Amino acid sequence: MAALDRMFITSVWFESIVYGINCVLFGACIYILAHRDRKSHRVLFMSCIFHILVSTAHNIISLLLSLQGFTTSSITSIPNGSSVYFVAPTTFMLANLALFVSNVLAQDLLLIWRLYVVWNHSWKLVIPSLILEVAHIACAIIAVFLIAQPNEHLFSYSVQAFGKASWSLGLFLNTCVTFGIAYRLWLAGREVSDLTGRNAYKAAMFTVIESGALIASCTLIMFILDITGSPSGFMAFNVTVQIATTTPLLIITRLGLGLTSIGTHFDKSSSPTVTFAPVQIDVTEDTCTYPMAPISPFATRKTGSMQSFYREV
Repeated sequence: MAALDRMFITSVWFESIVYGINCVLFGACIYILAHRDRKSHRVLFMSCIFHILVSTAHNIISLLLSLQGFTTSSITSIPNGSSVYFVAPTTFMLANLALFVSNVLAQDLLLIWRLYVVWNHSWKLVIPSLILEVAHIACAIIAVFLIAQPNEHLFSYSVQAFGKASWSLGLFLNTCVTFGIAYRLWLAGREVSDLTGRNAYKAAMFTVIESGALIASCTLIMFILDITGSPSGFMAFNVTVQIATTTPLLIITRLGLGLTSIGTHFDKSSSPTVTFAPVQIDVTEDTCTYPMAPISPFATRKTGSMQSFYREV
């Protein structure tokens, strides 16, 4: 128990570092979305603003928790008082847990929305994903609700059961949806490579996988620490809530700043726009004697030349 206070202040320190990174990424995302040639989808603006607001609120509450736990005489005068305070169901602690659940929910919904976009607005993959997400968040909400009850505590059997169920469902959902997006980009890139000689979606595919692996790794670490009985698994959620903000911001920033104009111009210069969530790629097709259909999951306009605008991230 005595080590909990050290774990908490360490997790808050790491949280502050990641929050600083998120502030830089947020500024880059707003710049990218506001200065694109095409109007950015409002979902991206709303998600960026929501994530940074939740991260800011969580960081402020973590600071208030630290001040309360380490400077209040009525807490510090008790043996291991600070450690007991940091795992007690106080208003600050419950508020931080609610922010954590909200941020993870928003991050998962944005990921599912990207899956919906790249698979040509098909609900066949989205509906199972939404069902899993409902189960995931329901378990998390029940765990937070149980923590707030006077006859329960953070490490009780029922709280741990719903917490582990939530983490396992979240890990499974995030992994499946991320690879579902990456697989669709791989298919699209294979079709484009037949026309352009290169896989224009390769960088986007690896960026989605890397960013998805970031939050999945944090969830896996928390899950392993929790099932081994280590209280550090709970303390790690201070960092994970910031990682849940980093993931969507990082995708937009890397792909947005990685886009450039390259290639060879031909006689006809009209070019259709291919749009995937935060990614925007311009592709034009070369004139030929046989018809070529546009890539199915994206909206395009017919053209008579070929030009690729993409630079690897």
